[in-house]
Amino acid sequence: MNPLLLIGLVLLAYAWLTGGLVAPIQRAAQQPTLFLGFVIAILLGITVHEFMHAYVANRLGDDTARLMGRMSLNPMAHLDPFGTLLIVLAGFGYGKPVPFNESRLRSALGVSAVALAGPFANLILAALCAIPLRFGGLDLLGGAYEQILGQIVLWNCVLAVFNLIPIPPLDGSNVVYGLLPPQQRFTWRSYQQYGPILLLLLLFFGARVLSTVVFGPAVFLARLFAGPGF
Repeated sequence: MNPLLLIGLVLLAYAWLTGGLVAPIQRAAQQPTLFLGFVIAILLGITVHEFMHAYVANRLGDDTARLMGRMSLNPMAHLDPFGTLLIVLAGFGYGKPVPFNESRLRSALGVSAVALAGPFANLILAALCAIPLRFGGLDLLGGAYEQILGQIVLWNCVLAVFNLIPIPPLDGSNVVYGLLPPQQRFTWRSYQQYGPILLLLLLFFGARVLSTVVFGPAVFLARLFAGPGF
């Protein structure tokens, strides 16, 4: 089973049985604009994230993702049905991982470059969407557009920072792997089998850690892009 799907299902069961997690859909009725912004942010975030993985891999010599139709800005090429549903229901989900062939990458740091491309794309998207928030603009939707743009900025920063955690199967794990000497890579690969368990434990019991390591830096970046009034 896909480890991310297993983690999402466990979180979903926990949310429904204990009410310990506040799923995005539970806030939809009270804050419909913020919920819409969250959905748009995730759709855009996953799409540009996975597209950039495929694009950089192709530029570095591996056309595996391009031949599989993943070098596309069509969200349907990157959204996983269960992963997307889990995002709405449990607040945790995933897109389809972009495959790449490490042996075909021309650069010695190719694995790290491909891994970094996704989070970097999320930060670029957040920075672009923050421009109207920082410098102001026409209010075409009675203030709703500011809330939607704010959600796009915030959640793309969250996606970028969260994916850089060096726990498999997150991108941060491949960033570390690509930077290691060849003799240490095998040891790091053997650690990957424990990644989903560590990630699940972090999501369940590491609320303070997540707040410090993920949401703290994400909010800092969002304010850096959108201005101190964000």
